Amino acid sequence: MAVPRFSFYNYKFYIMGLFDYFLKKREEQKREKQRAEEAANHRKFEEESIVNEREKCLEENRQKEAELQARLKVEREQALQIEPFIFKSNCHQRYENGQPKMGLQECFRTVCVEKNINGCNGYKLESGVGYIVKVFNDDLGRPNMSDKPMKVVRKTENSVELRGFSVEAMSPFGWQEVDYSVYGFIVYYEHGKVSKCVLHMYDRNAFIEYRYVDKTPLMTANTSSSISECEQFAQQAQDAANIGNTSKAHQYGLKVYDSIIREPLQLSKVSDIQSIALTLGKLMEGDFFSDNDSIKKAVGLSYYFLSKAIADGNDNPYLYAYRFSITWEYNKVFYHLFAHSENEQLPDSPYDPFGQSMLMAYDHHLQGMQMADMLIKPRIANLDPALGNIFNGIYARYRSTPSEQIIRLGKEYHAQIFEYLDKKIKALDFDF
Repeated sequence: MAVPRFSFYNYKFYIMGLFDYFLKKREEQKREKQRAEEAANHRKFEEESIVNEREKCLEENRQKEAELQARLKVEREQALQIEPFIFKSNCHQRYENGQPKMGLQECFRTVCVEKNINGCNGYKLESGVGYIVKVFNDDLGRPNMSDKPMKVVRKTENSVELRGFSVEAMSPFGWQEVDYSVYGFIVYYEHGKVSKCVLHMYDRNAFIEYRYVDKTPLMTANTSSSISECEQFAQQAQDAANIGNTSKAHQYGLKVYDSIIREPLQLSKVSDIQSIALTLGKLMEGDFFSDNDSIKKAVGLSYYFLSKAIADGNDNPYLYAYRFSITWEYNKVFYHLFAHSENEQLPDSPYDPFGQSMLMAYDHHLQGMQMADMLIKPRIANLDPALGNIFNGIYARYRSTPSEQIIRLGKEYHAQIFEYLDKKIKALDFDF
């Protein structure tokens, strides 16, 4: 068999084929590399597009959030604004440790709240920050205190609370930083009108109530009317309260109380329980009773009518607010009411162990009553921020207790006091 001879041409074709193979291989690799680079560039472009889109969305969200926060800030600032006013007070009462001191002072004071427009003389205060609270002594013709820069810290349905803050003030030693957060100022409104202003000095546990007493003559009751005398006065009190005349509402409230004490038989004819309840509840905001006997009667009658109005299905939140306030302000009276409802007497000695245990139990009962009223009518906190603060302090100790249990027990304690008072009042016995 003949062996093919390897010729130059065969070698040439072989080399050319091999060269062509490697050339194609190289071109293929080049194309593969190009495709890989294009794919990588495309992926990079897509990733960058996604990142850019994400950044764009984040930036839009940041802008929207910034706009939202700015709008909310403006709304909060608008919500925490007070209309500047001038309140002419013709009497004021100072309290220390919650007790009235020096009696009611019948003298003129002008209370003023101004918006800070151009700062305040004597302070390094930026224009537009907060308000300036002023009290002027009309009798002496001079300021009653130095002007106090304050900011609104709380606003409710019928009150605005302002509080001082740290600011640099001029002193004999130059500019000194002073902390005015020890000063507070609460403005109370009745139907849009300023009814009283209270200047708080928290570091001294003292406050001054600036009031206005309407001295126009009161109306007399119509003796020929089928409506009881106390109801007639209660209606006058409600009419006064509805137009923001707190002074007249209090004066007619005293007439209601005096009428009931003088003619208890008329209670059997009373039909407008809510008016009497609201009138007596509002009366107890003031300090119109000084002797213990009158205080006990006023507290007992006010609580009785408030509870009766609530039991009759009246849903006015002020019924709950006044009842909460009375149980808090006159807790010592309720200690005796609880004891008497159980045919017990509180020991005279404060060191009596049995008496101490009774007081602890009754105090617990009162807290249950107060928490129940607040849980049933949370709006109380908006009507009176002080009651909201009291509730928060009490509720913090019972937070683990279910609200339903607190309400149930609170209603039981309310019923215990009400049933005792109901028997006494129906017997025309006001010796509570």
